[in-house]
Amino acid sequence: MHYRTHWRLAFVLAFFFHLVVWLVLMLLIPMVFKMIEPPPQEDPMEWVDIAEAPGDPQEEQQEQQPEPPPPPPPPAEEQVEEEPAVVEAELPEEATTELLKEAENMTDEPKDNTLHSSNNGQQMGQPGKILLAVQPPKGGLSYKGRITVSAHVGKDGTVMSTKIKVSSGNDIYDNFARSLVQSQWKFQPATDTKGEPMESNIMCTLAFNVPVKRQMR
Repeated sequence: MHYRTHWRLAFVLAFFFHLVVWLVLMLLIPMVFKMIEPPPQEDPMEWVDIAEAPGDPQEEQQEQQPEPPPPPPPPAEEQVEEEPAVVEAELPEEATTELLKEAENMTDEPKDNTLHSSNNGQQMGQPGKILLAVQPPKGGLSYKGRITVSAHVGKDGTVMSTKIKVSSGNDIYDNFARSLVQSQWKFQPATDTKGEPMESNIMCTLAFNVPVKRQMR
């Protein structure tokens, strides 16, 4: 006996049945989750500072001790006074004739330097210095060479006496050099250990028609 099947109708009904079930579930599931209360949230933990335990009393005393004062600044460097430079100059030609006349009439030089040795026991601290060295004019005299004169300089810087140390062999040229140092040269007097001016001897070299040597200061 052959039965007639309705497979098409069964397929359609099954499709709609699953669709209805899916829609119902989609509506019910959110409602179920809303009904379930979430667990209570725990309060966050608060951090509490724990007081430090009392330390060693010696350490506390060391911490309470004041800091040592800063070291004193280094002493300022003393400014060193610059020594005055020697100024070289040349005697004018018109003054040469007058000095030659004085050289011819000049008395003999002292035999020693004991005439002006009144230093009263002063000990020299700083030697005297030459400030202005006037040299003979080139070509003004026929002599060629150098003459060294020892000038005895007083406390005020003036020349008290002169003495030839290196001679030219001619008294006129030697006296000319002595007169030139005594009248034209300028000096700074020596000082003793206390800084007081005192008398001293200073060597002066005069160049006659030769290159000038550096003067001693």
